[in-house]
Amino acid sequence: MRRLLLTLLLIPALVQAGSGSWSKKSAGGTVSTGGQIMMSQAINAPLSVPDGASTSRISWRIQLLNPLPPGLEIKLCDERHCLPLDALSGQKNRSVPFSPRSRYRFIYSVNSAGTLSPALNVVSNQLTLNYRW
Repeated sequence: MRRLLLTLLLIPALVQAGSGSWSKKSAGGTVSTGGQIMMSQAINAPLSVPDGASTSRISWRIQLLNPLPPGLEIKLCDERHCLPLDALSGQKNRSVPFSPRSRYRFIYSVNSAGTLSPALNVVSNQLTLNYRW
């Protein structure tokens, strides 16, 4: 009887806690001159993400048409925060300031002067976001 009572008390906590993830891609663009800023198409979180969910991990994968140009800076941004990305693919755990319900963009710039040869051509951006509620 005592076990049954304990189980019944824990069920609401187990039902309320959960985790999930979503993954989406967006098209990139081209940067042909140093100092230009290019934003990817928006990546919108699905409507199914529960209210009150918090981000536990983000992962990204960026595909370029050409080799990585020197001086490339990449940021992942939502409406309120930007996170510098140090590689074309990777992940960040915990302490990520993003809401799993936001709209995201990858932002590219190349710290150099003049025309880029070859130009920076971003084929695709993929974002995977894990969350808890």
